Amino acid sequence: MGKYILVGIDDTPESQIALRWAVEAAKGRGSAVRVVRAYLDELSKWPAVGVEGYVPPPMPLDKYRAELDAAVQYARDRLGYDGGSGWLADFDPAHAILAEAARAEMVVVGTRSRNKMSAAVLGSVATSVAAKAPCPVVVVRGAGRAGPVVVGTDGSPDSEQAAIFGFEEAARSGNDLIIVHCWQPQIQRASSIAGTRRFLIDWLAESLEPYRDKYPKVPVKMSVLEGRASAQLVGLSATASLVVVGSRGRGGVAGLLLGSVSQSLLHHADSPVAIVRRHQES
Repeated sequence: MGKYILVGIDDTPESQIALRWAVEAAKGRGSAVRVVRAYLDELSKWPAVGVEGYVPPPMPLDKYRAELDAAVQYARDRLGYDGGSGWLADFDPAHAILAEAARAEMVVVGTRSRNKMSAAVLGSVATSVAAKAPCPVVVVRGAGRAGPVVVGTDGSPDSEQAAIFGFEEAARSGNDLIIVHCWQPQIQRASSIAGTRRFLIDWLAESLEPYRDKYPKVPVKMSVLEGRASAQLVGLSATASLVVVGSRGRGGVAGLLLGSVSQSLLHHADSPVAIVRRHQES
């Protein structure tokens, strides 16, 4: 199969929400969906894993296969037979998803409720995938809602890719688009706050002209806000259908890290979050 939207599932309600999001996104793009249901078979690695006297329980492979088959069928019912495929993977979830991400146009994963305990679970899968996948990663939390697509931009090449993704998503979904630039006034400043704000608005408008020309039907609102980008974007996520930001990762050691804004959104946003990596050829 060609390019596809890749979604990771497990036995949680959150992964079913992610599956539905992925299928809807694929429907709008004319893409297929590939489903990964990962598990880690400790029994096959025993006695290297575990303590003396402990034998890991056998994996319920029939249950995992049934979950995968149901997810693939869900995609095929909505996208056609060729619109769904799957892989039952004997890997940890992050590695299984990353192994299939090379040909994906997007990766979609779910996440649990926002609390300190779930942050560890999120860190082991969604954060790892978002930091290292070679394509945009959408981390879906909560049920979908109608609302604007919000894009955070700082003028970097990473945020340029985020803006392109945001325009495409707004055009596909029919939602409005809000482009947000955040800044923090310095105590000692050479120009007035009003003058700086005017400069930033003019810069933002000029930077968006090529995208406005390409997507003339997308309603666009520009917003220049004072304060930390992470806090402002988390606040805007309360009414957004999607929040989009760029990734600072570049693969290798750098790819293990996400910027503070991305990290904050992954843990605290009230909407799905798209982390967009800059294409290698850009």
